[in-house]
Amino acid sequence: MSIEGNIAIICITENGKNLAIKIKSLLNNCVVYQIKNKKSDLYDEEICVHIVQKKLSDFVGEVFNKFDYIVFIMATGIVVRSIAPYIVSKFSDPAILVMDEKGKNVISLLSGHIGGANSLTHYISSLIDANPVITTATDVNQKASLDMIAKNLDAYIDNFRENVKEVNSMLVNNKCVGLYVDEGYQVDTRGFKFIENSNELKDSFSNNYIEKVVIVSHKINCIRDIGNLNMDNKFEHDCSNEKIVKVIPKDIVIGIGCRRNTDSKLMYNSLVEFLNKQNIDIRAINTVGSIELKKDEKAIIDLSRILKVPFKTFSIDEISKVDNLFDKSDFVKKNVGVYSVAEPVAYILSKGNLIVEKHKYKGITFSVGRIKI
Repeated sequence: MSIEGNIAIICITENGKNLAIKIKSLLNNCVVYQIKNKKSDLYDEEICVHIVQKKLSDFVGEVFNKFDYIVFIMATGIVVRSIAPYIVSKFSDPAILVMDEKGKNVISLLSGHIGGANSLTHYISSLIDANPVITTATDVNQKASLDMIAKNLDAYIDNFRENVKEVNSMLVNNKCVGLYVDEGYQVDTRGFKFIENSNELKDSFSNNYIEKVVIVSHKINCIRDIGNLNMDNKFEHDCSNEKIVKVIPKDIVIGIGCRRNTDSKLMYNSLVEFLNKQNIDIRAINTVGSIELKKDEKAIIDLSRILKVPFKTFSIDEISKVDNLFDKSDFVKKNVGVYSVAEPVAYILSKGNLIVEKHKYKGITFSVGRIKI
């Protein structure tokens, strides 16, 4: 199992320190801190432990937002009092774990789902043969959770907090929540009524026993002819049907070629029109890209800012390795040094999974790839 992010382990006693050193040897990106009142070296090189001569609560305030995970080896009560002043939201707080100094129990205390505390709890427990203590309702009831589905797919959900709370509550209370998964995404289906195909999805909207439907798709419309289902391509919202929660995996990459000094508004509006025709939700975009010569192109920079996604560029040499796979333009070759831009860039960004060939819009060219999540 791979845990992404940096981990701090904070201990007080010598037994806690020894356990922390053991865990550090089994994990990557891990830093060990020991709280001590008496004077000592600030860093013990022999055992790779940072010695902290401060109150625990003060030190916690310093590191709370600097680590993705913080593991405390001490009593739970001490930890609760220490972290209380710094807790803001499960959507931004680090994952907090608590362990006893003998390593018998590992407790997921804070940010279990989004922060990853539950995952790290299970992982550490497996490494040291400890008992994982998980208290989140969906996990205890062996049900999936909407926030973990979104996290695993790097997905966008409108009104995230409200929808996660509602759907998870419905699952825990054995309400009927439908789940339709488009394009073969790997999704935890436990607790959901799995909807097999588009015809069954259409029927689910007239079935009163299905109280909510979660749709996992990067499409604007999963079924274009569903009556009373008003989906559109607006950036602000996907559909007006209150029965639907749309989960939009961010797995779309856009290759872009354009004339110098292209208007930013034209760029955005052209992309919206293009994606609408391709039935691709603009909120599914993961990355936009172009040739390195366009790294200062304001229209693409503005587009990436509006979409809140990275803008990546590739050199002539990188593009030249694959541009022979696509239609060649001597005009483009003369001006930028390669035969095409949009398709090769989308191809590179998606590691060869191009799903939409180039389309031109008033001096702008778009192509689409899909990355694996």
